[in-house]
Amino acid sequence: NSVMLHAGNAIDATLGVTFGLSTLAAAACGQVCSDVAGVTFGGVIEALASKLGLPSAHLSEEQLGTGVVKRVGLIGSVLGVMT
Repeated sequence: NSVMLHAGNAIDATLGVTFGLSTLAAAACGQVCSDVAGVTFGGVIEALASKLGLPSAHLSEEQLGTGVVKRVGLIGSVLGVMT
């Protein structure tokens, strides 16, 4: 969210003024920047965790389908967005 806010603000203050973009359009561009950063850094974080020797979950397909695993994944995703 921090990336989205800062990117949207920068876009609004520069490209928004230059090209007459609305604040909402600048916010949408900031969201795109945030999504790209999330996808890009997701792999970097996984690689860093592997290099640090942090263990992988090694869950089976059956385990991945359980409600507990889905809920924990959702909670982790929500906390990741909030921080």
